[in-house]
Amino acid sequence: MNTPEEDIRWICTVCGWIYDEDEGDPDSGLAPGTRFEDIPDDWYCPLCGVTKADFMPLHEYAAQRAAQNDAPRPRAAQGGVGGPDSVVIVGAGIAGWTVAEQLRARDPDRPITLISNDEAAAYTKPGLSMAISQGRAPEDLVEQSGPAKAAELGITLQPNTSVLALNTDGKRLLTTRGPVHYGDLVLALGARQRFRAFEGDAANRITRLNHLAAYQRLRARLDGEPRHVTIIGAGLIGVELAEDLTAGGHRVTVLDLGERMLDRLAPAPLGDELGQHLAARGVDFRPGTSLSRVDHADGRLKVTLTNGGEIHTDEVISAMGLVPNTDLAQRAGLVINRGILASAQTMQTSDPHVYAIGDCAEIGGNSYFFIEPIRRMSTTAAAALTGDYLPFAHRPAAIRVKTPSLPIMLCPPDRKLVDLGRWTPHPVDAGQRNDFVTRGQLAGYALAGKAVSEHESLYRRVTGQAD
Repeated sequence: MNTPEEDIRWICTVCGWIYDEDEGDPDSGLAPGTRFEDIPDDWYCPLCGVTKADFMPLHEYAAQRAAQNDAPRPRAAQGGVGGPDSVVIVGAGIAGWTVAEQLRARDPDRPITLISNDEAAAYTKPGLSMAISQGRAPEDLVEQSGPAKAAELGITLQPNTSVLALNTDGKRLLTTRGPVHYGDLVLALGARQRFRAFEGDAANRITRLNHLAAYQRLRARLDGEPRHVTIIGAGLIGVELAEDLTAGGHRVTVLDLGERMLDRLAPAPLGDELGQHLAARGVDFRPGTSLSRVDHADGRLKVTLTNGGEIHTDEVISAMGLVPNTDLAQRAGLVINRGILASAQTMQTSDPHVYAIGDCAEIGGNSYFFIEPIRRMSTTAAAALTGDYLPFAHRPAAIRVKTPSLPIMLCPPDRKLVDLGRWTPHPVDAGQRNDFVTRGQLAGYALAGKAVSEHESLYRRVTGQAD
């Protein structure tokens, strides 16, 4: 067993992924035995995409957590649920727990209540699309139980509680466990899979893999023997799941109304190359078609396609994109568009005592579904709640696609620029580089293969940080 001085494991402080020097990261080109100090600076966490600067030795991280657990609890830990001087957070995803952490770090005394409609376990959702190939059971994805994390932070946790209504005039929530009063409210409601009401007597068997409970149910049905899985959608989540399931020994068919994979995110050459790599792994891609209905058939599922074809399959997974959860805010009279409108300066909504962060929020016409911007939203909200000012700055999305057969880094152009420029391919030795140029300026890029090493320098150009 390694002593702390010899510890060869490093943990991502953002998502909890562990780099073991003995195992390396072969999918990213790091052979087993690669020391952490020898990893190139342009390497990124394969789970959440942050740089190696956000890693620390595992033994140091464990020591810090132990010291936090031994520290005296603030008086707020003894408080009840909510109250007129409390901050109430609705949602126990990455956004909810992160703002709780940052608010507690800034203010050790203010009462904080976190309300969740599930057990409130702390886990990183991006890990769901790579868990099957890694053989990770649902419990392996949990970094910390809800009660343990709440005790660590000294906050009140109300798990397995649904919020039914929000009364902003009375600063009160109506929940399945009764009313909860707040001084300030943080909505971290997340997003849901885009829903289509498919026909067929097995339509309720379609899995929307957006939380740990859904993964638990899917994993239970997949265990035991190789299965056939049909995925609706060849976007980011669809292609990641296709590779993950195939690597886990299952057969996969992917349906999409577009012409190629990643059709809305990446230029045609990259989508075509990804399709070739996944086809070589056995993925059956059906472009220009989707699911029409799904029915039970002899212990399996019969999928009827929009082109009239049929597929006999064992599982159907919907991966048609995310939609911000705004129903609660809309019923309460808050201003919404695609998401809940929030100020970049403070994350306040149209009600100054209600904040919105994470997948449910919309800032300047943009939604942000990735860990890095969600953490910055949490920082902005926590600062505003404690009288400080740390505005949220828009940055183009940097997306690492978790497809080990073809490493991909994407920085799509802003939606308002899509019609003002075009994709231009650049020759590279191995892989491909595509630049999105508008008005003579680099506004986005799409990299595949060894060209992903250019990500850091290109991102600096897109964000105006280049030398």
